[in-house]
Amino acid sequence: MSLTFHPVGGYLFVAIIAAVLLVLLARVGPRHMEVPFGRMLTLKMLRLVAILLLLFAMLRPTLQFTRSTPEDATLLILADRSRSMQVEDSLDNRSRYDAVRLVLGESADGLQSLAENWNVRAYSFAESLDPVEVSGGTLDLGDRPTGEQSPLGAALQELLEREGDQRLRGVIVLSDGAQRAVPPLDAAPQLVARQYAAESVPLYTFYFGQPGGSDRSDLAIENLLVNGTVFANAPMRVSGQLTAEGYANRRAKVQLLWERVDDKGNSKMEVVDTSEQEIVAADSRTPVSLGYTPTTPGEYKVTLRAESPEGELITTNNESSTFVTVREGGIKVLYLYGASNIGGGAGVEQAFVPRSIDESPDILVSRKLFDYTRPQEDLRRELQPGNYDVVVLSDVDKDAMDAESWQALAEMVRRGTGLMMGGGYHSFGPGGFLNNPIAEVLPVNIGPAERQNFREKLREDVHVAGPLKMQPAGDIGRTHPIMQIEASGQPGAGWEDLPALDGANRLSRRLLKPNAQVLAESADAARHPLLVVGQAGNGRTLAFAGDTTFRWQLENHGDEFRRFWRQVILWLARKDDDASGRVWLDLASRRVSRGGRLDVEVGATPGDDDDPNATIEFEVIITLPDGTKQPLVTVATDTGRRAGTFATTDQPGDYVAEVTAKIDGQVLGSSRARFLVPDQDLELDRPGAEPTLLAGLAKLTEAAGGQALAPEELPALVRKLAAEKPEMKTEVIERRTYWDKWPFMLLFIAVVGVEWFLRKRWGLV
Repeated sequence: MSLTFHPVGGYLFVAIIAAVLLVLLARVGPRHMEVPFGRMLTLKMLRLVAILLLLFAMLRPTLQFTRSTPEDATLLILADRSRSMQVEDSLDNRSRYDAVRLVLGESADGLQSLAENWNVRAYSFAESLDPVEVSGGTLDLGDRPTGEQSPLGAALQELLEREGDQRLRGVIVLSDGAQRAVPPLDAAPQLVARQYAAESVPLYTFYFGQPGGSDRSDLAIENLLVNGTVFANAPMRVSGQLTAEGYANRRAKVQLLWERVDDKGNSKMEVVDTSEQEIVAADSRTPVSLGYTPTTPGEYKVTLRAESPEGELITTNNESSTFVTVREGGIKVLYLYGASNIGGGAGVEQAFVPRSIDESPDILVSRKLFDYTRPQEDLRRELQPGNYDVVVLSDVDKDAMDAESWQALAEMVRRGTGLMMGGGYHSFGPGGFLNNPIAEVLPVNIGPAERQNFREKLREDVHVAGPLKMQPAGDIGRTHPIMQIEASGQPGAGWEDLPALDGANRLSRRLLKPNAQVLAESADAARHPLLVVGQAGNGRTLAFAGDTTFRWQLENHGDEFRRFWRQVILWLARKDDDASGRVWLDLASRRVSRGGRLDVEVGATPGDDDDPNATIEFEVIITLPDGTKQPLVTVATDTGRRAGTFATTDQPGDYVAEVTAKIDGQVLGSSRARFLVPDQDLELDRPGAEPTLLAGLAKLTEAAGGQALAPEELPALVRKLAAEKPEMKTEVIERRTYWDKWPFMLLFIAVVGVEWFLRKRWGLV
């Protein structure tokens, strides 16, 4: 127990001086009459008690107690059950899995003893993390490992999520140490191990098997990376990693192959780029990147292939393929944004919005941040008709560019480029756009004397203070395509649930141009215009007074946030009706490991002539590589689409997914997409153990006691842990104060009240 003081003002002498002054004042008695000694003594004692109570409150004393709370300790065992554990290169040429069972059997007595005082739980991992029964110190692991993946990082992550509420004494990891996993199970083990270290949970790692597996030489292409959607006539890159084992001081040819389809529908793979890679070490990993510019829209197969050296035994891993969708053109957006003050950086809105827009596969975003400490920029070469479909100005002051650049941007808009000006300290009038060429194309006029100079206090007369709830303005706002943020498709729905904006630029209705339409306004009585659209020549224009829509994303309305900004860009680019009558088929991945599962989503938008309330029926068919067709059952999702999971992926090769949508028996449309299952064995193509990975994980938790040990050391570790005191204690600090409780206040009021009552009764007041 300890006593501490936290005096008012932070200094003890302040409270003492105040108390001394009060004592001196308490000695002053009445001068107009003589007071008997007993009465005066009583009054002074009451005053002294009140002063002491006040001094007690000013000193704010705190009693601190520390007590230990006992908690049981839990030991976890994590065993690898992936197929690579079948390799017979462990203890006495046993399989790795049999070696795990052997050392666990030798540790059975220690585990049984350990279980008498500890909580001992066991799990095995492959594609999933499954509990293992522990009885009498024996673990029931099963006869044979059959897992198609060994996602060590994901298994450790899920283990921590399941058991993290326990007081963990440690985790025993039994594996060959190699992580072989595909998304979404490819979490980096090192990052997860750092979480264990932060929780002071040691990892005891035991590796089984020999590094490098067999003595064969092998080339492999791994980690294929390419955008799933690209645009015609736009250069694209295909990246991967060339892994070499057993080859040194030689060159390897890597090729990029692109699918060609003739007039009869027949396809073949053609080499479109080649690279020579130098292999220096016998065990190396070399990044490779090749390029190609597609010219015709469609869906194409892409392959990155390493030519097989003479004598290579396994060639199925020499190439890696996927599918790419080439779209006709694409919406090109130029996002211009400025700092809120000289020398400042971009705001939060300017970080969230362009990233959200760029997530759309058919939208390309180029960004530029203006530095106001530099001279005005000349962007006339950038601001030419045809370079961009949409230009967004986010808190950009007129001093960012020279007059000729603003004139070029205004001309772009008149010739068909969409323009949006968003809110900010230096947008609209505050940004100095009165008499600027941009003022001629905006849907709102700029009022006089609205300039907001840099380094000056924010002018409240040109801004509307928040919070401001945003809502559709009348029937126009409820039905406009920009404002359809609700997945249900109900006109104008969903806005009442969105967080309020922090504030907005003041856009006066009297300054709206004749062709302007207010789509959104504040939900208060003032009904301030927040989103105004218009037309300037052939270009659509939009004025948005807010700049804090990022709060929608942060407060669990990410779908609405992304949908709103995508629809703003589509409308400005005159693409707002592109989705009419379309049927979608979205695949979670274009590559699925053998035996893996693929999530499929389908959806459709009725045409103008269709009943918007009619039920849309979907028929999804998956065609396997051998020509077998398999229907896929889908269920409704929260987004208004339907989703299903396809799991029949045992055959390597190309698969075709097709969806047909119908309304009242009439075909609304169809869509198709391909995916593939590589002819590779993720677990056995490269079966070598990786003890260095396990050693690294143990090293990361070394401060908590983590160790990398040999398999035969497991029984000794178990005996050591069993000999430890299993009870773990948690220190709990409890603080007590009395000066801020109601009994103290009641006592103080009572003392002061009695003193005043006696003075009143004795005629002293």
